[in-house]
Amino acid sequence: MNLLTKTLSNLFGGSKHEKDVKAIEPLVGKINAEFAKLSSLSHDELRSKTHEFKIRIKEHLKSIDAEIAKLKAEGEAFDIDDIGEKDAIYKKIDVEIKDRDKEIEKILFEILTEAFAVFKETAKSFSENGEIIVTANQLDRDLSVTKDFVTIEEDKAT
Repeated sequence: MNLLTKTLSNLFGGSKHEKDVKAIEPLVGKINAEFAKLSSLSHDELRSKTHEFKIRIKEHLKSIDAEIAKLKAEGEAFDIDDIGEKDAIYKKIDVEIKDRDKEIEKILFEILTEAFAVFKETAKSFSENGEIIVTANQLDRDLSVTKDFVTIEEDKAT
């Protein structure tokens, strides 16, 4: 039975596992290339990459978010008696939101390899150092009050 299963699997392009591995191999190569670039960054520079990702995402969505806001304002401006007009605008908003979701997926795929590389470098830093010392930001200060895994000393967070 095992031979039959293996033969059929090979006939149809391999097992699910083999197909999945084959599909992500190009991404792994790109992630490793990005990872090699990050080794020279300081902990603060590595941390700032997350902020850069947020800015890139926000910039990518800027025009579609503006269009959605404009349509919402138009919809709110209509009187309750103009149900047909209001409904038409909210249908346009629904279409724009679906387009926005597609754009989010697109930009996330664009930053995927770099984001994984940042995550990998951060994990490597934690495994080698045990703790990471960075310049404290407001989130660090807020977390240090309620959580024991963040401590603040002067302007440094660990």
